[in-house]
Amino acid sequence: MARGRQQHQAHKQAVLGLGRQLSRRARNRCELCQDATSLTVIEIQPTEPEPGPDRASLLCSRCAGLVAGGRVGNPNSLRFLEESIWSEVLPVQLAAVRLTRALSADGVDWAVTTLDALYLDPEVEAVLES
Repeated sequence: MARGRQQHQAHKQAVLGLGRQLSRRARNRCELCQDATSLTVIEIQPTEPEPGPDRASLLCSRCAGLVAGGRVGNPNSLRFLEESIWSEVLPVQLAAVRLTRALSADGVDWAVTTLDALYLDPEVEAVLES
């Protein structure tokens, strides 16, 4: 039991250790909505055993909550996803696509339109399906 906890804590510390690298990549802003307050490093699923910037993103507290499955509230407040869904940064695109798909499933018109116009590389689609 203690070994599993130690491994979890070490993994958590490694994820947090990506903060400086992700801050440079994101220019100290949320990689989804561009907010500059309450930023934290979040792993984007599917995770890998060794944390790295290719599976993590710098997100504000609101976006981090959404990625973790939080309630949306007003879907129009998430229209920033229309832009971030085209990100060339894989974890940002994965998070944006998943959030937009959830909104589309709820019948949000702009999310449906955004997904209709989206083309994903087969590799990105495979990661989304895993």
